[in-house]
Amino acid sequence: MKTKLILSYFWKLPLCGLVYFIAMAVSGGLLDRLGFETPALPKGTDPGAIALWFVAGSMLLAFVLSFVAGRLRANWLMRWLILAELVWTFAALGMVIESVFFMNTDAVASIINAVYTLLSFLLPSLILALMTALLFPPEQPSKPCLQSLKGFFAGRSLLDWAWRLLLAVAAYPMVYFAFGLLVKPLVGEYYTQGMVELILPTWGQLIPLQLARSLLFLTASLPVIAWWRGSRRSLWVALGMAVFVLTAFMAVITSYWFPWQMRLFHGLELLADGLVYAGVLAVLFRPMPAASQVRMRLAQLEV
Repeated sequence: MKTKLILSYFWKLPLCGLVYFIAMAVSGGLLDRLGFETPALPKGTDPGAIALWFVAGSMLLAFVLSFVAGRLRANWLMRWLILAELVWTFAALGMVIESVFFMNTDAVASIINAVYTLLSFLLPSLILALMTALLFPPEQPSKPCLQSLKGFFAGRSLLDWAWRLLLAVAAYPMVYFAFGLLVKPLVGEYYTQGMVELILPTWGQLIPLQLARSLLFLTASLPVIAWWRGSRRSLWVALGMAVFVLTAFMAVITSYWFPWQMRLFHGLELLADGLVYAGVLAVLFRPMPAASQVRMRLAQLEV
């Protein structure tokens, strides 16, 4: 990374954090005018502390998203839309749906409150994605969007797409449950005792819940893969870290009132989830570079 680019992060990230915070405030004001009642904050929390954590968290969001924005083979408008749906789907929609089953906090205590929480993150997601798309453009000129799509869909039959999509839908729940069971002995007590407004859902709720989230996450991730400029490895790292920070944004990063042990172990769990899930998607959907395809064909001919 060039020195000039590194130095630019010192003003770009705080700017993104400030704009995100302003968008949150504006969003709350607009929802109040529309007649929504603002849900109560979690018990024992301070509004000022929550605001500071949200600003810091949004700067971290902008940082990981910058590596995605700079690799998308599309114009600024398309990059904005791809980033916006990625942010809102993972950090807002997916997390609110999960919170309905894992928490009894007022933010998701009713359908109306859950809708309020979702809508309150819509404008901030759009603004943060716009700032990231504009402040972190690709270093190389982008090819037309349709050309990128043709390369993404080329060379795969309907049957090939079908098994890849089915495996991708099953991947997130499998990853989620595998790492969740590993950390359960370390965090399970917080749920069973109902600490910090937590509850423990049943397996009958968890399985359809994670399948639904998997469908949402796959829908949000495919545009990133389709317009990606770079190798499978770069896609894996950039998308994996983005998924980690997006899913950890409300569950770990900004929930400062959670016990540090819970934030640590859940954070490690979400990091593993994000990297493994992104790795699966990169293998399933990212076309192999042309040079690698040629080497593979030559190796097959030699055999």
